[in-house]
Amino acid sequence: MPPQFTFTANTGSLGYRVNDRRETGTCYGIVWRLPDLCEWVAEYPGNHPGSGGGIPGFASREWAARFLYRYRKPESSGRP
Repeated sequence: MPPQFTFTANTGSLGYRVNDRRETGTCYGIVWRLPDLCEWVAEYPGNHPGSGGGIPGFASREWAARFLYRYRKPESSGRP
């Protein structure tokens, strides 16, 4: 199965944006590499890379992107 996402440079910050292949306006998050370790970090949209809110431990940027694509950020239902 081919990936349903593409990588674009995340201007002004670390890493790559993970965008939908067909709807380029849809962003699943950002993947970036930890400078001290050989691990990639997956960040959901709205988080700032390097702020400690990411999910580390991926062996490649493709696996981090697949995680973001597969497990999209949960959205609030609006209920209290």
